[in-house]
Amino acid sequence: MGNSAGILNAGSFRDRDGRVYHFQGRVFRGLSESALENYRQLQGKKFYKKLANSGKVIATRELPQGENPLPEELKNQWAGFLEHDVVPVISYAYEWTFSMLKAAAELQLHLVERAVSSGFTLKDATPYNVQFVGRQPVFIDIPSFAPLQQGEPWSGYRQFCEMFLFPLLLQAYKGCNFQPFMRAAIDGVDVQTAASLFSFRDRFRKGVLSHVWLQSKLDRRYGGTSENVRSDLKSAGFNRELILVNIRKLQRLVKRLEWKAVGSEWGDYTEFHNYSDDDHVQKEEFIRSAIETEKPTTVWDIGCNTGQFSRIAASGCQQVVATDIDHVAVERLFLDKSTPDNILPLVQNVADPSPNWGWRNRERSDLQSRSEPGLVLCLALIHHVVITANIPLAEFIDWLAGLTDKLVIEYVSRKDDKVQALLRNKEDKYQDYSRESLEANLKRHFEIRMQQDVNNGDRTLFLCNKAGATVV
Repeated sequence: MGNSAGILNAGSFRDRDGRVYHFQGRVFRGLSESALENYRQLQGKKFYKKLANSGKVIATRELPQGENPLPEELKNQWAGFLEHDVVPVISYAYEWTFSMLKAAAELQLHLVERAVSSGFTLKDATPYNVQFVGRQPVFIDIPSFAPLQQGEPWSGYRQFCEMFLFPLLLQAYKGCNFQPFMRAAIDGVDVQTAASLFSFRDRFRKGVLSHVWLQSKLDRRYGGTSENVRSDLKSAGFNRELILVNIRKLQRLVKRLEWKAVGSEWGDYTEFHNYSDDDHVQKEEFIRSAIETEKPTTVWDIGCNTGQFSRIAASGCQQVVATDIDHVAVERLFLDKSTPDNILPLVQNVADPSPNWGWRNRERSDLQSRSEPGLVLCLALIHHVVITANIPLAEFIDWLAGLTDKLVIEYVSRKDDKVQALLRNKEDKYQDYSRESLEANLKRHFEIRMQQDVNNGDRTLFLCNKAGATVV
């Protein structure tokens, strides 16, 4: 394939009918003959036109041969090509909050219901086929739509359970953060694992008996059978109405699921930060000035809490990727109706970030491969990285320098009560944690262009540029 075209959505490795390519800032999908024919049928369906007009599916067009800029060796591999609108930042289910996964699940079920009602189906039911544009879920795998064959069940049901429903049930009923489960296995929470995580009493909760326990029983019974279950269903008169009954039950179940988040250290950050009102205004003005001066296209707010400074950044750039380890804080940011549409909230641990993984480590990529920050906000985070996560300060600055040319970082001194709380029950082996050490390490990579003390000098904000970086 050469260096001229790279795979944007490497999950399509497993799709024999198509492949996604990113080329010259555009997104293309090569299709096999059967997939291209399915797409042409789909285009004429009223249900699909309504979905496209509502923004529930990604805007897509078939690319005329004469307009195809891809290299010839790629053109020859496929019967035709689609072009999709570009998603600003690709994200994955193990980076989403509970409500983000729930919104994606509701979209998936809505699309299946509309498709089946019109004689189509969705072959897959994976959250990797859904992305967030603005803060709305959008379906991106258009070739997943295919004509529904007479007597066929919904083939995506089990995948929906393992990648949407079981993670949601674990979060809602057991209080288990689903992100580690989703990152541990690329195909989600398998039915036997889910069954082992729910107790006997849990069977009386909505959805557990039928979708978890009973499905695990059937899986053990028929998992290794040579019986042709699909053929049996067809001969038994299985039809689309039965699929729709099941889909509508799933819709009601998912809609009712709620997660009552408790135990967040930072979910109440805006109420319990230790700044005075004047200091807080100074900090906001410093961030606003940095954004206005540097004019970045994309900002990363690492350790965003509930997004107060993400909002300031959003007013002066095209896209903010707001990340935090605290699921509760990020959930609040997503649910807050005042959150600007150009903020993408993600659950992300800076000390254990999303990796490259999957087949040949290329199915899912790290966040840095999916988004290039023009400026990084790293506010009131450094003490957590160095003291809590035990990462040497020099290592952290080296990582930031490899991430961006422009940085706003906040130093929190040892006198600050937040740092004292972290050190209270630990042996202090953090000789590298000092303002002098921070400045020395910053100067190895950056020029410090502006700084300001706040909170009686216990905290200091730095605006840094790499030597030679463009200053607007």
